[in-house]
Amino acid sequence: MNLSKHKIFLANIYFLLLTTLVFSQVKVSKEEISIVDESALTVNGKFSSGINGRTFQKDAIISHKGYQYIVHYNDERRVCVSRRKLPNGIWNTIKFLDYYFKSNDSHNCISMGICPNDGTIHLAFDHHGDTLHYRVSKKGLANNPETMVWEASSFGPIISELEKGSQIKITYPKFWQTPDGNLQFNYRVRGSGDGDRMLVDYNAKTGKWENTRQIDSAKGVFKDELGISKSRCSYPNGYNYDNEGKLHATWTWRENSQGANHDLIYVYSDDDGNTWKNNSGKILEEIPHVNSPDVVVQSIPRVLGLMNDQGQTIDSKNRVHVVMYHCTEETITKAGSSLGASRWGPDEAKRYHHYWRDTTGNWHHFEMNLKVGNRPKVFTDKHDNLIMIYAGNIIGGKKSYNQNKRDLIIATATAKNNWKDWSITHMVKGPFINDMLGDFYRWKNERVLSIMVQNVPKGKRKQSNLKVVDLTFDYKP
Repeated sequence: MNLSKHKIFLANIYFLLLTTLVFSQVKVSKEEISIVDESALTVNGKFSSGINGRTFQKDAIISHKGYQYIVHYNDERRVCVSRRKLPNGIWNTIKFLDYYFKSNDSHNCISMGICPNDGTIHLAFDHHGDTLHYRVSKKGLANNPETMVWEASSFGPIISELEKGSQIKITYPKFWQTPDGNLQFNYRVRGSGDGDRMLVDYNAKTGKWENTRQIDSAKGVFKDELGISKSRCSYPNGYNYDNEGKLHATWTWRENSQGANHDLIYVYSDDDGNTWKNNSGKILEEIPHVNSPDVVVQSIPRVLGLMNDQGQTIDSKNRVHVVMYHCTEETITKAGSSLGASRWGPDEAKRYHHYWRDTTGNWHHFEMNLKVGNRPKVFTDKHDNLIMIYAGNIIGGKKSYNQNKRDLIIATATAKNNWKDWSITHMVKGPFINDMLGDFYRWKNERVLSIMVQNVPKGKRKQSNLKVVDLTFDYKP
């Protein structure tokens, strides 16, 4: 391509981008950025050099009672929890000196939970099949931010058990609030391809964890063109309560054998995760497993390179929305490859896919025409429009997962068009090293989307800025 044609080509690309930004119906009206830590940690990890802001963190950033909280490791390899008074107060950081983070495993991030009923702040950190590292604040710390002291002494010691006498080894800790103002804790036991997920309840009246139970199972036999597998583990997109108090969960399975993940699985619970129902509303007699009836709501073969731990949300009508990326047979062929030639498929064959469940229990699917970046998260506004956040590149070469060129991308779709009008509406210039994580609670209560980002460091094993991007949206029907 000669120079003049190349310029015309680029001009057309930018024109298409600009028209997308101008005519989109859901767009950003205000952007503000604050620095949490100028020296946040990066690691020399096998899968990622980002340790702050990972797709499996639930949660890393939370707002409560007019304050916002964020967890991260600093360049001294210390666990940190920072807070600011909203909307734009100065970040004030607690650095815990009683624990030194030694790992370079990017899975070993920090998760945080806040219990509204008693104002406790809960932290779980440094796990990938490791003994539990957990600590909790004094009661009332998050409910009384103006009067209680914000310092390390406001938190208790590190402990290795939730229920007394039961030390646990865990991976992927997750906290979430219940409709009655308590807290739940979720984690995996054992390893990838052979693990079960557990759920525990926090009782604010007693200040104790109780009722540890298994909520999915590695058991069962799975057979496809790649072979037979007799064990697996789930990788959840999310666990979300709707406005009727039902707990919805979707995930993919990863088998203990070759290939990527497979299938979109859906179950829900009417009793806080004590029993589960399938897509038809029938109670599952056994803990959900690969052979459970009517839990597969979309068949996605392993040869399509399905990625795990992506995005899920619930809208005002209690419709479940999931956004995941994977290839299709058509896109793999178009990319000049073949099914199963590589585990995750060619980058240019990947597409974001929106799956959603209507009020009658039927599932729908739409394939987006957007360049894929990293794993997305998704939010819904008061009009049930969807907002997807991810790190990626709008234009460029075939390589879509180059962390040195990744910006924060905002894509939206409107409910009135049945979410078939996905387009990029905003971009925050990076490059950023992390998966994009948003503050669900601030978005729910204030309709400001706060997103945790960390800059790519200027050198290997160097620290970089950890920031929060605050976005306000307008919607024009």
